[in-house]
Amino acid sequence: MSLTALLFLVVSAFVHAGWNALGRRTRPAVAFYLVASLTGAVVLAPAAVLWHATAALIPGVVLLLLIPAGFFQMLYFTGLAGAYKTGDMSVAYPFARALPVLLVPVVTTALGHGTRLSPFALGGMVGVTIGMLVIPHASFSTFSWSAFRGRWPAFAILAGIGTTGYSIVDNAALNIYRHAVAAGAANDSSASIAAPVIYGFFESLSAALFLLAAGLLIRGPRRVAADVRSISTRDAVAAGIGIIGAYVLVLIAYGFADNVSYVVAFRQMSLPIGLVLAATFLRERITWPRVIGTTLIVAGLVTVGFAG
Repeated sequence: MSLTALLFLVVSAFVHAGWNALGRRTRPAVAFYLVASLTGAVVLAPAAVLWHATAALIPGVVLLLLIPAGFFQMLYFTGLAGAYKTGDMSVAYPFARALPVLLVPVVTTALGHGTRLSPFALGGMVGVTIGMLVIPHASFSTFSWSAFRGRWPAFAILAGIGTTGYSIVDNAALNIYRHAVAAGAANDSSASIAAPVIYGFFESLSAALFLLAAGLLIRGPRRVAADVRSISTRDAVAAGIGIIGAYVLVLIAYGFADNVSYVVAFRQMSLPIGLVLAATFLRERITWPRVIGTTLIVAGLVTVGFAG
């Protein structure tokens, strides 16, 4: 892995954990992520204008894929908002981050795109599963399924489903877009960076539209307006910059890495960073099961990443 890719991933990990800690502190409504998604689109809009030639190369099929991408982003943010309202970040964050590692192989195999998992990948998935089962407990002497009572597990699972969905869609869409850009802008050295940034702009818009539509259908115009007024705009804007910044950094890092598995593995640095932020910034009680569970999840995720 190049030093450039590593730098992008380290910064992305800190930013990703940071905006999650900010979201947990505010115990956000879905309106929080609506404003955050709109912020992401506004931040990236100048880049889309600057690289208008690359934007013009986006294929129609990619624009269609942005519809399910936005829908799954909406599920992700809705789940995240619910999980952070009803549970601790030190539990919900690693839980939601780990679940897609178990779901993506199942979904891709069902779609006919999956490959046979290696023993190392299966071992990593077992480690992730054990870590997810350990994390919610107060101590190792009180293991019980009652640790999963409450609403946070359902919301964390919803966030994990959303992450699984948009990860699969984004991978397919960006592969198509990159091929189109390579064919149409062979002499443009900035195109490899421009494509994921422009895609991030359109995905932020799509996510915002789905979040707005879901809010209007479920809560109605007046309550959505009241929700938007009740949130901290400053925190939502900061979170929006962090959300799009962390994601675009990862998308760019893919272009500088010789092996995509390294990117997948190094992204997991955000989990221990998140645990530290939960203890220091949010003053959450960090138990040994949370430390050991997070360690198992990180080890499992890294193993799956390198095995892939």
